Amino acid sequence: MSSSIFRASWLLCPLLLCVANAADYRLDGSVVPTHYNLTIGVLRNSAEPTIFDGEVSITLRVVGALEVQQIILHADTLDITECWLLDAAGARVEAIDISRLIYEAATQQVRVPLTQAAQPGQDYTLGFKYTGHIRTDMAGFFSASYVARDTNATKWLALTQMQRINARLVLPCFDEPAMKAQFQLQVVRPDGYQSIANTRLKETTAISQDRFVDRFEETPVMSTYLLAFMVADYSARGNESEFAVLTRPEFYNNTEFSYHVGQQVVPAYEELFQSPYAELGNDVLQYASSPRFPHNGMENWGLIIYSDEVLVQEPGYSDDWSHKEHAIRIIAHETSHMWFGDSVTFSWWSYFWLNEAFARYYEYFMAHQLYPEYHLDEQFVVRQMQLIFGADARNSSQPMTSPESEIQTPSQIAYKFSGIAYAKGACIVRMWRNLMGAQNFDTAIRSYLQQYHLTTTVPNNLFYHLFDHWPKNHDVDLVDFFSDYTEQVGYPVLTVKALQGNKVVTVEQSRFLLNKDDGSNATLKYTVPITFTTNLERNFYNLTPYKYLHKPVNVLWLSFDSQIDWILLNLRQSNYQRVFYDATLREGLRLAISASNYSGIPVENRAQLIDDLFNFAQVQYVDYAEVFKFLEYLAKEVAYVPWYAVYENLNTVAKRLTPEQLPDFRIYLSDITAAVFEALGVGWNAQDTPLDVANRNKLIQWLCRYQASNCRPKVNVQFVTSHEVPSPDYRATFYCAASGADSNAYNMVWAQYYLENRASEKNMLWAAIGCTRDYRNHYHKMIISSPESIEQKKIGIARMYEENPDLVQPIFEMITENIVILADDFQSWSHTAEVIHDMAEYFTTRQQQQLLKEFYDSNHQLFGKSEALLAESLVTVENNLNWADSHLKGLVKYLADRNGSSCLGAASLALVLLLAVGSLGSGLAWL
Repeated sequence: MSSSIFRASWLLCPLLLCVANAADYRLDGSVVPTHYNLTIGVLRNSAEPTIFDGEVSITLRVVGALEVQQIILHADTLDITECWLLDAAGARVEAIDISRLIYEAATQQVRVPLTQAAQPGQDYTLGFKYTGHIRTDMAGFFSASYVARDTNATKWLALTQMQRINARLVLPCFDEPAMKAQFQLQVVRPDGYQSIANTRLKETTAISQDRFVDRFEETPVMSTYLLAFMVADYSARGNESEFAVLTRPEFYNNTEFSYHVGQQVVPAYEELFQSPYAELGNDVLQYASSPRFPHNGMENWGLIIYSDEVLVQEPGYSDDWSHKEHAIRIIAHETSHMWFGDSVTFSWWSYFWLNEAFARYYEYFMAHQLYPEYHLDEQFVVRQMQLIFGADARNSSQPMTSPESEIQTPSQIAYKFSGIAYAKGACIVRMWRNLMGAQNFDTAIRSYLQQYHLTTTVPNNLFYHLFDHWPKNHDVDLVDFFSDYTEQVGYPVLTVKALQGNKVVTVEQSRFLLNKDDGSNATLKYTVPITFTTNLERNFYNLTPYKYLHKPVNVLWLSFDSQIDWILLNLRQSNYQRVFYDATLREGLRLAISASNYSGIPVENRAQLIDDLFNFAQVQYVDYAEVFKFLEYLAKEVAYVPWYAVYENLNTVAKRLTPEQLPDFRIYLSDITAAVFEALGVGWNAQDTPLDVANRNKLIQWLCRYQASNCRPKVNVQFVTSHEVPSPDYRATFYCAASGADSNAYNMVWAQYYLENRASEKNMLWAAIGCTRDYRNHYHKMIISSPESIEQKKIGIARMYEENPDLVQPIFEMITENIVILADDFQSWSHTAEVIHDMAEYFTTRQQQQLLKEFYDSNHQLFGKSEALLAESLVTVENNLNWADSHLKGLVKYLADRNGSSCLGAASLALVLLLAVGSLGSGLAWL
């Protein structure tokens, strides 16, 4: 007779007041586990393939001075059939009646009442037999499948994802990171499969003609979220007893690159940390891929599971520069976790950044060390720091470290899995390393990892080692400095002003906010490291701080013997801060960056100046006209990193320009991209570097979207004349531009789409043909009544106006002239409302706003509950138009003036000519 603790909970919880706001989500710590002996059985009954069997014996110790009347641990949606308690000698203390188990749904805890209290200082073994479900939601123990290419048969596999708190879905356990233990695992599986786990396979034993049990070596002491195993039919590249990449057999020949990366990454970390991987406690390391996985990778100790896209590089489809860079970064990231996270683990989820900040940092800088051709050290500032600056300047931000009391529930734990832990954390780690020096930092980290090997830590444990190796000549309160950036939200903006004929410069700090009215605390101050150079020195690479601007100090004064032309703060954008220069200093920097070789200013600082200016214009510290004037220097810029900063910020402005304003923007875009377009063109060649490819991709997207520099016709010529297929990472851009340039090219890309069988390539081609300017034909013939999914159709519609911003209004008018056609094709008014809602984000004129309002007034009753989404669109358009009115008037005038089109347009010009002719006629009559 079995009793499901999940089902029983519905009866017990009301009696126990098991409600979330009264629940204690933390285990009481009265007992701690030391060892799990776990057996998992799969496919025992072919009639119930989603059921797995489990048996676990947990060795635990009673800690503290009090006897224990009940043992509390985690279990979620498991059907427990037996429970028992043994003493240290293995003798049975009691067989526990499972009807007495109490399951609390809110906390996902199971209480095991004891008839005989467990005694302090004593060891016991708590055992369970149970069953669970192999899930479909990629949590706990879940299934995945793929279609084998040679046989076209569907192949199934099962694998785990225990992070964040999903081990409790697989076994009753103490599912908190600080409760580390060793795991002994056995997997019972049918013939035709193999199992892999955290550790080396010890032995395989037949238990029947077609069932086997795989026994694995004990794991090191580790947290429950790192337990991992897979049941699949996979093949291995390498030695499964040491290092191997495991994938489905048809991918064997496509894993050579990722295997080579792993062979380089592991010894590089061993040298950096001066700690061999095998001496951490697990001498086997396996990379396994899955066709279905919730993340790029998961750092299970000894069995890192990745999505297929990371480990598999298929020739002609996923073996280009960008795919390889992705593989390098993710492999470097997950492998670093063997030290940061697996060996040394945060003690609670509120300190999650202790794992991820270092992994994200090394993802870029270890990858750069091994593959310098990607310049990931330079890319870090635009892809991580400038990315997270936006999130950290809002009220929705969070500190890296939260109080433990605020991170208790599953949703609160999920809250810590944010870009703040990853990207901001990596930025802070980089800042520390650059300020204290690489040698000091590396020594501190080695000391930290050595002291806390196989244990858990809190931030102060790390800070102690950083403090111990920080240069003694730095005038800084490190306690404040560390807490300012980990326990506070946000970051400073330094306001820099020139005085006394540019011989004195003042620096003040305040918190940078994108919206000071959103409830954010604008009074926060930080301990701010100051690095700078001037035209008198031009030393851009000394990242040792000149001074620290302390929180009680209002102004830092910098004096110079001679007048300076310009000053540049935050060298290589190393420190976590923005810099706002007064008008005099901004002009000096504009002249400097426009001079030969950019006056030596590095790409990171060129990108910094660009990103800062765009954000200062967004909060109206400066006008966008001044930003665009500064960006005129780009006419000679060819480096990728500054252009990346431009493209990431430019869309905010470009999306708000009206069709009448786009011609002036088109001219401006053509002018500032002159040098980079001449250098890269629309084609490709074998001499391209990784950054050439990335730079060309973004360049052609922008030029062709806005029909600048004759981009689309040039792409069309390349498309027709080239006998080579573009690299996979350029195809989406290239085919989109070709489809939008010419009907023949459109038909050719559509033919490729029709013949393509690979899903990822087919999706790319579908999006590409949506770039056509023949929107009416594409909509009625290729979208309406086509066999594509609704989601694909929505993508197809969106691509038409996203890549042809001057056609937003006619596309809207076409779709809404009979909205029932689209609703009938979707068989859904909610999806139809989403199409209108998404398109409204691109409306830029009052005329378009009026058309939307008229559509809403005439049709909103058709949409049912989705009417609210249409109403939201009206608000969005009003807000966007108001933003453009308040932010872009100066820019519109600047573009018109520089292009000689300040007479406002064809209609105005016609009126002027008409008046001139009239005046001329009157004059002749008078004469």
